[in-house]
Formats: sequence, C-alpha cells, structure tokens
Amino acid sequence: MSAREPLPHGDCDAVHRALALLGRAWAGAVLWAMLDGAERFTEIRTAVPGISDAVLTARLRELCAHGLAERSVDAGPPVQVRYRLTDAGRDTGPVLDALRDFARRHPATLG
Repeated sequence: MSAREPLPHGDCDAVHRALALLGRAWAGAVLWAMLDGAERFTEIRTAVPGISDAVLTARLRELCAHGLAERSVDAGPPVQVRYRLTDAGRDTGPVLDALRDFARRHPATLG
C-alpha cells in the first residue's frame, strides 16, 4: 500500500468545511432527493421520510446559501417554489455515492 501525500493545510481546511456542511443533519438525504429530481418542498419532504418542515427549511436555506442549490419562485397562480441543484450541488452525487458505499462495506465502523 502506498503512502498518501499529506494534505496541505488549505486542503485540509476545505475538506473539514465540506464535511461540516454535508454532515449536517439530513443534508445528505436532502441532496440525495434533489439528485433524484425532487424540486418542490413537498416532493423533497416526501422523499426524505422523518424530516420535519423546520429542518427541511433550514437545510434548503443552507444549501442555497452555500451555492449548492437555487430557489426560484414562479408567480403563478398558483405560486410555485422550486429548489434546483447548481453544478456544485450536482457534484455532491459522487461524494454521496462514495459515502453510501463506505457505509455498506463497513457498517460496524459506524456504530
């Protein structure tokens, strides 16, 4: 097995920030639902059983604030709010896939 090069300090900090954002409660599940095409609040809530409206609202706001999602409002009638992933949000797909695969291969390490 080859030794890995140490992460430069800036990269280490970036990885830490990415994990802090993606590791927030329900963030991965919300992103997963959106990667599968859910755009409306009710669609996302249905795709993420157990999430409360308040937590979903908070996660969507955070994802928008960090540039992973965009909120758009169609004036209607009726008014329709949609959340769509940005390019950065779509780039979380392989990360979430890798985390899912790790969890499947090593369930005992997760407690």
